[in-house]
Amino acid sequence: MSASTISRRAVIAVLGTAGAGAILSAAACGHGSSGRAPTAADSATGVASPTPPASNAPDVVDPADLPSYDYEGRDLAVISQGEAMAGRLYVPAIADPVPLIICSHGLVGSIHDLDSVAQTLAGLGLASYCFAFRNGGPEAGDTTRMSVMTEVADLEAVVAAARSAADGWEAVDPRRIVLQGVSQGGTVSTITAARHPEEIAGLALWYPAFSITEDLHHVFTSLDEVPQSVTLGGYSLGRIYAEDMWDYDVYADMGRYPSPVLIVHGTADPTAPISYSERAVRTFPDAELVTIDGAGHGFSGQAWDRAMGGTTAYLQRIGMLDD
Repeated sequence: MSASTISRRAVIAVLGTAGAGAILSAAACGHGSSGRAPTAADSATGVASPTPPASNAPDVVDPADLPSYDYEGRDLAVISQGEAMAGRLYVPAIADPVPLIICSHGLVGSIHDLDSVAQTLAGLGLASYCFAFRNGGPEAGDTTRMSVMTEVADLEAVVAAARSAADGWEAVDPRRIVLQGVSQGGTVSTITAARHPEEIAGLALWYPAFSITEDLHHVFTSLDEVPQSVTLGGYSLGRIYAEDMWDYDVYADMGRYPSPVLIVHGTADPTAPISYSERAVRTFPDAELVTIDGAGHGFSGQAWDRAMGGTTAYLQRIGMLDD
């Protein structure tokens, strides 16, 4: 089939879990308000998510209460499938190798989407890495060549490079690598960890997009109906996006990952409903869910603080950060 343009409602149905809001400029998926620290403008414009009640925030740690470190950012590309991916490694001023958190952006994202998460973690004494998936956004190539599985291959390449502890990765402890991903990046991180459970020490997932396959089936009755490309808000996705996920069950892979998992999800997420994360917590062998009342698909303001605080506490519990 030739290229096709589908309605906003259909886009949200089929790509909502992968970030339709980002494509349609309605809500960011791993970038914009969902992938940065809150600003004063958020409160002024009403972007910030509602304040979650304290009773619904167990095991949340304020990063400001922990020791802080100076850090520097270093440009560090990774080769995946013969193509270079831009990346930036944040390294704290600590002599010995430190744990690494690899941050994965959402659909049609950018290398800068999770800078605030990475910088916060580096300030706590952890190395952190942000990168741009091949063809994962308009700055990184042809988005019609991208799928969840091509991004899994990219993340595997990053993990392999980091585990070498060479060629720019000398500051990283290859035995302590945690994957942090938002929306589609959360799904990509989950699949990667399930494929390499002995190499990944933890998973911190923010509003992960676990309903991609189901949503594709809601829009298309068969794979034959999927066009070669779909144009959405000026961006295009290729048929490969549907082909790679059509028969894939992410929940079937979750049982293969035995290490502790953190999922942070808003109760009012219309894009990737929290019910998918509730099912994931019951499916992973060892997982916890931190909920944010009233938050949607993306965190800002106090919701961002809560997500960061829950992630910090989780990293303490699995031994990546000192108490």
